[in-house]
Amino acid sequence: MSLFGRGFSLGLRVLLLTGVIAILITTPATSNSYKEKDNRDPFESTNRLVFSFNVGLDQLVLEPVSIAYRDLMPNELKTPINNLLDNLQMPLSFVHSLLQGDIDNANRAASRFFASIPTLLLGNPFPDQNLLYEDGGQTLAIWFENPGPYIMLPVLGPSNLRDTVGIIMDFFIDPFSMVASPGIRSIRSVGSTIRFRSANIEQIRIMQRDSFDYYAAVKSLYEQSRENEIRNGHYKPDSMSPTIGLELDAAPMLKKILDTAIK
Repeated sequence: MSLFGRGFSLGLRVLLLTGVIAILITTPATSNSYKEKDNRDPFESTNRLVFSFNVGLDQLVLEPVSIAYRDLMPNELKTPINNLLDNLQMPLSFVHSLLQGDIDNANRAASRFFASIPTLLLGNPFPDQNLLYEDGGQTLAIWFENPGPYIMLPVLGPSNLRDTVGIIMDFFIDPFSMVASPGIRSIRSVGSTIRFRSANIEQIRIMQRDSFDYYAAVKSLYEQSRENEIRNGHYKPDSMSPTIGLELDAAPMLKKILDTAIK
């Protein structure tokens, strides 16, 4: 694809995300009920509509594909696939580690990427190290403490204003995106999504079954998960979210999802 074509594709996606932000920000609240519930979710009515669309898409497409991947893909192939997806994230993690002033993490990301090149990025040269992943939202969290309002993005799922800006920022500074075609970038994104979804099929079913309010449960879990990532795994939820069913404590569910996501 020509340089113009890549630029057009990138610009189109940026405009799409920017448009979503503009729509959500200009959407008036239908009532003052959100102030009584959670002032971090002023666009709740719109978010719930988008969430319903995402849930339908998940049930029709993503969950069946993830089940097929989990049950049909040979385990011998899952390991190199997982390593490839992880290694392709290292250049972006390297950039964000530098932006965060974390030289040690930058060195870890660069070392893993270059050490995996002899295996065509299919190997894990440091199996004893925890996976390092840094993104735009985590970098912006260092500069801006307030995450802004909660936003449910179409297809992309839970976010907030800070993380959404981080997604747009990553479009421009991800070294992999600068050299790979849109098709290859899409394969990485889709592959990562399917891997995560297949690792959490049962956990998500439990959330859907036991939550008083599935939307609120996803929101609570997302906020805790992001806080855990921003603090590099040192976040410890100290209470159960009141929006989650009595059989579904946010803390153990967060731990289950984080644990399965890195296997």
